[in-house]
Amino acid sequence: MKTFLAALTGGAVLLVGASASANPAPAAAERPLGVEASIPFANTTGIRNFKADGDNALWIEGRRGEWYRAELFGPCIGLNHSMKVGFVTRGTNTLDRFGQVLVDGSKCQISSLVTSAAPPAKTKAKKS
Repeated sequence: MKTFLAALTGGAVLLVGASASANPAPAAAERPLGVEASIPFANTTGIRNFKADGDNALWIEGRRGEWYRAELFGPCIGLNHSMKVGFVTRGTNTLDRFGQVLVDGSKCQISSLVTSAAPPAKTKAKKS
């Protein structure tokens, strides 16, 4: 997906998703999955894309095509249908488990941010 990043005040970054590109990013090098991580330069160019997993979690794609999974402390109302989210890094340039996700003006606290495989692809519904 093509994305647009815009810096917000207070160490937050806004990420807007768009249509899928013809040339996907190269796969990240082999790395252990499920390990607590951080995303460097999240307040500028460190995040390329995101995909919500309901209202309780989301996958975040780093600038080199590596994926992370952020679990939230509770439901983040509207996350599942949001076309844009913000990431609050709290004065640093790194997103980690102490950061927040901003959805429609509401801040949702991240409980864990771990390395992950890419999110599962959407399956098309069969027509009867």
